[in-house]
Amino acid sequence: MGFLQPIFLWGLLGIGIPVLIHLFSRRKSIPYYFSAIKFIKLTQKKTIRRQKLEEILVLALRTVLIACLFLAVAQPVSKKAFFSGKESWVVLVLDDSASMSASMEIPWSNLKKASEQILATLKKGTHVAAIFTSGRLIPFSTSCQEIAKQIRENPAGFHGNTLQPAIEQAFSMLEKRFGYQKIFIVTDMQKTAWEKFSSSEFKKINPNITIVDAGDEENQTNLTIKDFYPLPGKNSYICEIANWSKQEITTELKITADGFETIKSVTIPERKTTEIEIKIDRDCQTIKAEILHPDVLKVDNIFYLQKETVGQKRVLLAGSEDSSLSYTRSSVESAGTILVDTKNINELYDVTLEKYRTILLVNPQRIETKIRQKIIDYVNGGGTLVYFLGDRIAYEDFNSDWLSSEKNEFFMPVKITGKSEFSKAARIAWVATAHPLFSEFGDRTVDFLKTTRFNECLSVKEITGDILMKLDNGYPLLCEKRRGKGKIFLFMFTPQQSWTNFQTKPFFPVMMTVMVESLSGFTYPTSVGDAVMVKGSENADVVNIVNPQKETITITNKEKTAVSYIPDIPGIWTSIFSTREGQQKHIIAVNVPYLEGNLSKISRGEIRSIFRKTHIGFVNKDRMEKIILAETAGGQMMMFFLEIALAILIAELILSNIFVFLKEKGSKNV
Repeated sequence: MGFLQPIFLWGLLGIGIPVLIHLFSRRKSIPYYFSAIKFIKLTQKKTIRRQKLEEILVLALRTVLIACLFLAVAQPVSKKAFFSGKESWVVLVLDDSASMSASMEIPWSNLKKASEQILATLKKGTHVAAIFTSGRLIPFSTSCQEIAKQIRENPAGFHGNTLQPAIEQAFSMLEKRFGYQKIFIVTDMQKTAWEKFSSSEFKKINPNITIVDAGDEENQTNLTIKDFYPLPGKNSYICEIANWSKQEITTELKITADGFETIKSVTIPERKTTEIEIKIDRDCQTIKAEILHPDVLKVDNIFYLQKETVGQKRVLLAGSEDSSLSYTRSSVESAGTILVDTKNINELYDVTLEKYRTILLVNPQRIETKIRQKIIDYVNGGGTLVYFLGDRIAYEDFNSDWLSSEKNEFFMPVKITGKSEFSKAARIAWVATAHPLFSEFGDRTVDFLKTTRFNECLSVKEITGDILMKLDNGYPLLCEKRRGKGKIFLFMFTPQQSWTNFQTKPFFPVMMTVMVESLSGFTYPTSVGDAVMVKGSENADVVNIVNPQKETITITNKEKTAVSYIPDIPGIWTSIFSTREGQQKHIIAVNVPYLEGNLSKISRGEIRSIFRKTHIGFVNKDRMEKIILAETAGGQMMMFFLEIALAILIAELILSNIFVFLKEKGSKNV
């Protein structure tokens, strides 16, 4: 047995203190004889022997107590199995997210070093597994050398931090393992990884957890391209750059796109995000934005954007929290190529609307002035607004809110006069079949809508837009209006069972998909680690996925359906659908999640509050080797000596009180 802090062994000299106190308290007193009481026995020989025994017992307990305390703080370690009857199960949770590449990959180097030290100090026969936050798993094995080799060969990734599922998986792996259970979490302590962390989903086990801080210093310079998107109807793009540092930074932004190149100077205030408008006077297939600044994290300094062919589009959905919202969302998502972000209507003021192809409003409450103005600017700039009216619409407010008092122009296609409930269900009688919404089905559109019925809808006046659908009772059902460079689709109903059964018909999701698809533009980029779904030719038996490094992954497409894959590096990914007629290519831009650029660290107190009842230990990278050795090999021995010391302290207190009680009882008897 050895000790990590042998200097504290000098404290063992303290065991002489209770011995000295005992010796000095035994000085002899001078006897004085009085004739009146000299024949009275003050004590019996057996009483004296009992008192001596009591003193020796208390002296021994106090001596052993001091010895155990100093042995514990000296941190005893032994690589031998101290508790030979228990099997040991250890899981390493290793953070290989993008932030671990900071400062010339110092955090990643610390992680590999810490992992090797942990494995080197485990006793022989320990079952060890490793879980990477990127999803890779090294199953339980007693070969620590092989696990260390696999960790050394694994590079840091580009994905976002996913500590929660990795830790949950570690708990799940230990759930049915009996014996000593230990989890090591090696991470850079990035705060964003813990902000939505919840330990409520963990299994009902209580393993010992040690967190190793492999991160670098917190206060470092770092910039991140947060977003890069086109403005609808313009040859302009917005680049959002976040400055996570505590100082203002001036740098250059480089834009390259199909033979086009420009460099702009930009200044970003401390802890702020700056938007820069870039003009590109040509049609580009792909665009690359790059920050030319030597900060500590390079992987988030580049952002890719690609022109849309086939791929996922992103829309914004806001409105009432009822079935109408669910119907709309499921209809838009049914094609598998459209991503839907759902927001509360009052949250739209803080959202950059221009990044969305379409905004869907479903029976919202009254919209605040500042949000209405954002929507107006969005549509005038080239965006599309799809608006379902319902019970939450106040007719007078609707008509006055969307009227521009300055220009005396009404923004919407119609004004509302009230809600009409039909005694007999109405059906769709007329459709503008030449409109792009319905051109795919043409004259057959009405046939597809024969089984739809409407129990109620809104009545209108002052129609300034184009009617695209009518009921057989003459009520307009859908109107379109162009405003600026954008357009508005206004439905006189909300997709809810009490109003209509339209939303349950197959034509409804088709119409919603075509409506969103009607805009041309750029696809919203995805992030490393997110699933990507692409659709190609139905005749393609083989799909080749080419990553930015020109490496090819071949997928057999026997079912000839949408193909999905998970990109693991940033850049432009290409999907090639091979058919007898030739090849069809689809591209998608993949970027590093921008939150990885925020290198702020979480405090140990915040982590303890997350795990609550679980014991959490922390290892500082500056004393990594010794402390890890203590945590792995000597933690149980240290606790063993502390438990003995506590037991002795309790025993000494109990015995002391018993002895005092016996003395008082004896005195009364005398």
